[in-house]
Amino acid sequence: MTKQSGARLIALDWGTSSCRAFLLGNDGIVLSERRGNSGVMDVSTAADLDGLAYEEAFEEVFEALCGDWLTDLPALPVIACGMVGSNRGWVQTPYRLLPADLTGDGIALTAVPTRRGATVHIISGLMDDSKLPDIIRGEETQVLGAIVGEQASGSADLEHERVVLLPGTHSKWVRIKGSTVTSFTTCMTGELFSLLTTKSTLAQPSARLEEADWDAFVLGLDVAGAPPGNGGILTTAFSARTLVMTGRLRPNQVEDYLSGLLIGSEIADIKASWLADITVQILLCGEPDLNQRYRMALERFGLSVTHETTTSAVIGMWRTAVSASLLSDAGSPASPTFV
Repeated sequence: MTKQSGARLIALDWGTSSCRAFLLGNDGIVLSERRGNSGVMDVSTAADLDGLAYEEAFEEVFEALCGDWLTDLPALPVIACGMVGSNRGWVQTPYRLLPADLTGDGIALTAVPTRRGATVHIISGLMDDSKLPDIIRGEETQVLGAIVGEQASGSADLEHERVVLLPGTHSKWVRIKGSTVTSFTTCMTGELFSLLTTKSTLAQPSARLEEADWDAFVLGLDVAGAPPGNGGILTTAFSARTLVMTGRLRPNQVEDYLSGLLIGSEIADIKASWLADITVQILLCGEPDLNQRYRMALERFGLSVTHETTTSAVIGMWRTAVSASLLSDAGSPASPTFV
């Protein structure tokens, strides 16, 4: 029996800058993986230039990535998460309002038919429709995967509200109890870092060190957490220039110093406001390098990580497919019972 013959689900993690296609077997085991550079922005921008409808452009990419899988196994269900459901994606899917159970009857999937007869089921994002509205697309699926992994590790305390932190271009802090998202907030830390280190007067012409300069990073954290940092990043960012001018920081340390300033400012602000009323249990879910930086920063600010993962979207999509009955007889030990 080939790996492909044991396939149960195609799962697409389709974000702004990339698309990853997974062929999953029993219990969500990855049988095959394909990565493309055809992120949502690339596909939609090319469609605009070529005068194509988004539906046509995204189906072409989907066919190139997954067509042979579906030729061999045409009955395979397909699920997708991420910006593929945005107004620049395949179709624009509605947001679910909070509170939102990620595993219950309220799961919202938008069915998108394809020419070959397969149906792609896109997972809806979430909206916190408060005075300052906030949205997530794709991270809700990562959150589900993270809490499934947390429970599998035996470290979950489902009776108490926890926080899932997803660092990235736009860091997401998500409160969850059981499998229900109760609130979340967004920090544009990664995007500000990119702008400051490439477009601002703080950008240094010298090459960055290949290895992280942890001394510079920790200095940035400490400045963010000290009284001079109480005014936030707007009052501390210019020090990345003046510390170089006075010889207290080398030019090739600037990026790591700014990284510490920004991440430290994010955590200090979140701790003082958004986390002020709960006992914090933090699940960290991001790329390995960002996880390392945020774990160090959280510990520096007196917070701890109870569970850490770098790959949760696939688990989240599998669990969503199980809950939405896309799979027949999908009994899976990776499908926990939530309180």
